[in-house]
Amino acid sequence: MGLETTPASGFAGLRHWRHDATAGLQVALLWMPFSLGVALASGAPAIAGLISAIVAGLLYPLLGGSHVTVSGPAAALAPVLLWGMLLLGHGDLALGYPLVLVAIVLTGVLQLLLSALRAGQYAAMLPATVVEAMLAAIGIMIIVRQVPALLGAPSIPSKSVLDSIGNLPQQLVQAQWLVAGVGIVSLGLMFALRRKLNGLWRWLPAAIVVAGFGVLASSLLGFDAKLRIAMPEHVLDGIHFPAFAHFLSSPDLWLTMALVVFTFTMIDGVESVASVKAVDKLDPWRRKSDANKTLRAMGVCNLTSGMIGGLTVIPNAVPSRANIDAGARTLWSNLYSGLFLLLFVLVLPDVLRLIPLAAIAGILIYIGWRLCEPALFTRMLAIGRDRFVVFVGTVLAILLTDLLLGMFIGVAIELVLLVYLLMPSVRLVLTGRMDWGTSSRLLWTNFTSMFRSPVIKHRSEEHAGQTVHVLTLGSLVGFNLLPLEKALARLPQSDGVRLRFTESARIIDHTAAEFLQHFEEEAAAHGRPFSVDGIERFHAFSAHPLAARMQEPHIAQRIAQRDERAQQMAALAQRLGLAFAPQVAAIINRHDFVYLRRGDQREISNLMHGAWAGGQIRLFDYSHTSAPDYHVPHRHTLMMYELPADSTQPDFVLTPGHYLERYLVNLSERSDVAAAPGYRLYMPPGQGLPDMPPAVLDALERFGPLYIEIRGRVVLAFCPQRELEDAQHTEMLVTLATALADHSAVT
Repeated sequence: MGLETTPASGFAGLRHWRHDATAGLQVALLWMPFSLGVALASGAPAIAGLISAIVAGLLYPLLGGSHVTVSGPAAALAPVLLWGMLLLGHGDLALGYPLVLVAIVLTGVLQLLLSALRAGQYAAMLPATVVEAMLAAIGIMIIVRQVPALLGAPSIPSKSVLDSIGNLPQQLVQAQWLVAGVGIVSLGLMFALRRKLNGLWRWLPAAIVVAGFGVLASSLLGFDAKLRIAMPEHVLDGIHFPAFAHFLSSPDLWLTMALVVFTFTMIDGVESVASVKAVDKLDPWRRKSDANKTLRAMGVCNLTSGMIGGLTVIPNAVPSRANIDAGARTLWSNLYSGLFLLLFVLVLPDVLRLIPLAAIAGILIYIGWRLCEPALFTRMLAIGRDRFVVFVGTVLAILLTDLLLGMFIGVAIELVLLVYLLMPSVRLVLTGRMDWGTSSRLLWTNFTSMFRSPVIKHRSEEHAGQTVHVLTLGSLVGFNLLPLEKALARLPQSDGVRLRFTESARIIDHTAAEFLQHFEEEAAAHGRPFSVDGIERFHAFSAHPLAARMQEPHIAQRIAQRDERAQQMAALAQRLGLAFAPQVAAIINRHDFVYLRRGDQREISNLMHGAWAGGQIRLFDYSHTSAPDYHVPHRHTLMMYELPADSTQPDFVLTPGHYLERYLVNLSERSDVAAAPGYRLYMPPGQGLPDMPPAVLDALERFGPLYIEIRGRVVLAFCPQRELEDAQHTEMLVTLATALADHSAVT
């Protein structure tokens, strides 16, 4: 029996109500100030944000499409909503708000139509770098537009970020420094509380702490009503209806409305797919969302939200991460968050009115910072210079134009870059080794290959009684991934897959590399044979495992320069008689370890591997990102040891304290380990307590707090309190493997 089973979806998932209700409460505490801030940043009444969050919470679980994703208003769409409001209202927010509600309703209708046509899958064709650049640009917009509110200066709505920057000098001279003090402290608290603390702080989102501080500050300092959030006396007074009559009687608005609806639908679709994909990677059970069902759910939510005065609704990465970290199991956590939010609105309207705008601005600036922080630019450069060019170019294009046009420019930059990379060298023509006609035909062939199905041939083979599908591929980029994805989806899930890149394949871009990695992870999770042939002939643009790569025989593969860490580990590997590979690679969680499900951007390097004590051992440096710093890697040295074939070691997880408790579900038996105080032992139901060998207990005492997980005779161990181990501590992990092997043999 495994350590966990995947939580059921649909109504069967209601059995996880304790976990989902607890997570829903924490999400609701985050949503309350967050949705108020999104509404204010959009130029809409504050109550509009709460309405959309409540509607999404109550409806989304009934419509499905994902598993632990939370939907509601998004900070990323606030600049788009403000732009639409100013455009439709000719600069008048009061006039533009009811018209934007019309646009939101029409967007919902269009989303329902697109979901019926199964168009949700096409949003995934947008280059991943362009999507991340869009979010980074939105983060910069949020920061620029919230600086005046943070300092107590009057707001001047503007359609572009350049106008907002131009308005800053005249706004800042009107700053109120008492209010600015509250705003700056609020922003400082958001950064100070970004890491999970112990006790009650562990359960309170930083945003609700900041909102509480704001309420206290505004009460003590006697802030005027115009410096605080405006809330209606009664909830029903906050409901506004779309101005359909005004729209239908104003033909001059029809073309503008079409542009706004198209923009909303485009940004909604792209951001929804990006958020759902990001959350799927963080889901501890690696469940896969349905893009078309999600699009249909968002259509219903937007239609309903717009009809009663709410904002646009999309799957939202920020509360979704909080939802997962709070231990949510199913989509029903949305329902509980919606119910808690409704309760807060009904019971606490007077408290909400005391929240100062400066505190909300602090929350929004922090969110904007998380979307565009320097670590994101550093990560793009690490993936490859080509990604950095596309990323920075798209960010600048969006800031200098608008979101929609900037995204199209970003896609154009991606295309131009691919064309340049695939273009035959002019040197070949100038030196007479190729004529212009041949060069032009080759360029055209390479260009059109980016939009044709990459699958050249499909055949089946039998290996050891199992069917393996061999797909021969040409160039693979984001623009032609969909045919491959469909071809793979048609194959029986129990059959193996082998992808074989031909010599005519020229390029595998970053988006395609991400797809291959995720497919390999899914195959490993289901025990499905999967391999990729021919990729070793490609020249990687960087050492990053998701870097783009080209097949150019005349370019020698890069010889990795070993840094000091790699040299130390290489010397240790030689002393232990193990093979050594310093290259950075994506880790595939073939044994479904709970620890290796967490976070994102999971990579290994400095791998030592080989036979050891009758089994197989692997030691490596492991890095991943997790909440709240999803751009900052966490590093540890891990030991993975496959016990000898005759081992009878049972499955269990031994953790220091309550480490990873939220991820260790469906383990009904857990207890303190008498022989190892401070540790907790997790086992499948009905399994007896394992016998801890003295050498393991000795290692727990001497080595420090250890995390040990055993699944199917494979051991994973590391020290959570330390990062990369030195040679001495790494050898102690090897000693632990020897002790487990000896104990298993005796048992």
